[in-house]
Order: sequence, then C-alpha cells, then structure tokens
Amino acid sequence: MVRAIGGYFELENRFESEYYPNLIRLNTGRNCLEYILRARAYKKVYLPEYSCDAVLEPILKLGLEYEKYPINKQLEPVNLVHPKEDEAFLVINYFGLKGRYITFLTRRLHNLIIDNSQAFFEAPINGFDTFYSARKFFGVADGAYLHTDNAPYMDFKQEISWKRSEHLLRRLENGPNDGYEAFKRNEEYLCGKEIKLMSDLTYRILSGIDYAAVKSRRNRNFQYLHLKLKGLNGITFSDTDIDGPMVYPFYVENKNLREELIREHIYVATYWPNVLQDTNEDQLENKLTKYLIPLPVDQRYGLLDMDRICKLIISYLNS
Repeated sequence: MVRAIGGYFELENRFESEYYPNLIRLNTGRNCLEYILRARAYKKVYLPEYSCDAVLEPILKLGLEYEKYPINKQLEPVNLVHPKEDEAFLVINYFGLKGRYITFLTRRLHNLIIDNSQAFFEAPINGFDTFYSARKFFGVADGAYLHTDNAPYMDFKQEISWKRSEHLLRRLENGPNDGYEAFKRNEEYLCGKEIKLMSDLTYRILSGIDYAAVKSRRNRNFQYLHLKLKGLNGITFSDTDIDGPMVYPFYVENKNLREELIREHIYVATYWPNVLQDTNEDQLENKLTKYLIPLPVDQRYGLLDMDRICKLIISYLNS
C-alpha cells in the first residue's frame, strides 16, 4: 500500500520505542502460552491452583494433561515437580513480587514456563519461555509479548482493536462506570480467540509510553502502601526487589473490606473467582481468592491517592 501523505490527523501518540522491541508481539497472554505449548509439543503442564482460568484455556484447547499444585503464603510452590522431557512447569510471578524466586527456580528446573503477565517489567531470562500481558499495565485493548528461543514459522493474522477501544475512550472522558460494559465486552471477545499478532493500534500506544516514569510511579506508590499497611498485611514480602509491580497485594481476613473500598470508588478486583469452585474453604488458594485485595499502585495515581486508600483501610479495620 502506498503511504498516504496529508489529510486529517489520526489519534496523537508519541511514537518512540516499546519496552520489549525484540520480543514476539501477540494479541493475548493466553495465546503466548498456546504458542509455547505448540512449539515445544508438551504433553502435560503443571500449573498453580491459584491461577486465572485463562491460563487453563490453551491447555484445554490443545487437549493436554494438566496437574495443579498448591502454593504457600509466600506465593511459592509447596513442592517442586521436576517435569519430564515432554512436560512443563508453569510458575506465576504473582503481582511482580517473585522475580528473585523465579531466578532461583531457573537453576533448579528445566522446561519452566514463566508467566510474567503480572510482572511486565521483569526482564526475561535467556533459555526460559516467558510471556507478558500489556493490558494489565496499560490502557490498550489487546497486546502481549513472548520471549522464546523456539519460534517456528507460524503465519498469523494481525489483530484489529480500534472497534474494541470504546472502553478506553469512555473512561478517559466519562469515568470508569461509563466504560465498564464496553470493557467487559472486550474481555469476552478475547476469550477463545485464535493466536494473532498484536494490533497496530496497541503497538503504537505501547511505543509512546514513558516506561521509566511508569516504573518510578508504581514503585513509589507500592512502597508507600507497604510502609503504612505491612503491619496489617497477612502476607509478608520484601519491597526492596520490587520494580514496577502490578498492584499491592493486601491480605486481611475481612469479608466486607473489598465491598467497602468499592463503595468508596476504589475499584479492586477479585483474583480469581474460578479458584473458589476448585478448592475447599480450608485451602490457602481459596482464602487468597476471598481475602486478598489487589490495591491499585499504577501510574495514574500519586501519594495522595495512596494516602486515601490507607486511611480508609485503617479506619475501617479499627472501627
């Protein structure tokens, strides 16, 4: 196609460089996982009980065996399984907190698949298949990155996302409630979709982000919450190795706190409702789903926002 010159302007963006210019650009994290499973021809996958059902989607699609393993309160496997040559062990970098532990695992296990969908800024480790999700960190309608040294030629179509970006524009102008239904439609669209290349719109948006500023803001917000809330938090971790986390995971066994935060327009998700169906009430994974609250620390917010979150939580728990 001949490049057009002139005419009306498109959506403005600062087109410079994306964070992972050398990785494979695909449409979703689950399709990155499917790509790995197909390229490696694995027959069985070990995956954590505490995980999104999207992780299971490509495993079921390909008809593979799978086995779930429990985790402890440090968000690490209770027992390590050494996979056979045609098996894989999938580990999740929960909330961007487990980078050091995963580096430890790379010295112990082979056929390790690293799910960095919650750890966008955690650098890939050579020799280990790794995937990232851009939608969990930035305002895009699709987008994921894949790091692998096994990349057979696969002819994929390119994703088109302009028709599914309504929620991004609605939220920008009218707030989160106005765009929520469109957001859910986009999430539903991505379920079960075939592997495609990242959309050009997403690629251009991701190429215009000030990633250093994003990391700095996320780190500062996370550290502020940890300073104020670590004495109340039911899970412990070090904040010294954190670099660009997704959220601040706050665990307290109070069934009403999440709803109170939402009533105060602090929108927090539940990770992951599907776990409740597969576990009993005594299992840690069940409790994590019920009581772990992912507090926002992302680049849209500053310390005044973090202070508001802290004051609301402390006041509610002390009331």
